[in-house]
Amino acid sequence: MADKKMRSVAKTFSWRLIIFIYWVIFGYIYTGTFSGAGILGIGSIIPLLFYYFHERVWNKVKWGLD
Repeated sequence: MADKKMRSVAKTFSWRLIIFIYWVIFGYIYTGTFSGAGILGIGSIIPLLFYYFHERVWNKVKWGLD
C-alpha cells in the first residue's frame, strides 16, 4: 500500500515545518539573534525536495511490506 503523491507532499511539508521550527529555535539559542536563526531555518527548507523524492522512491520499493 503506497502513499498518494499529495499525501507525500503533505508529509514532506509537515516534517520540514517541524525541522524548520527546531532549527530556528536552536539557531536563536546558539547565536542569540534572529538573523542567525533565520539562516539556519532557511537552510533546513532546501532538503524538503530530497525528502519528497526519497518518499516517492520508497513507495515503489516492495521490500519489507506484508
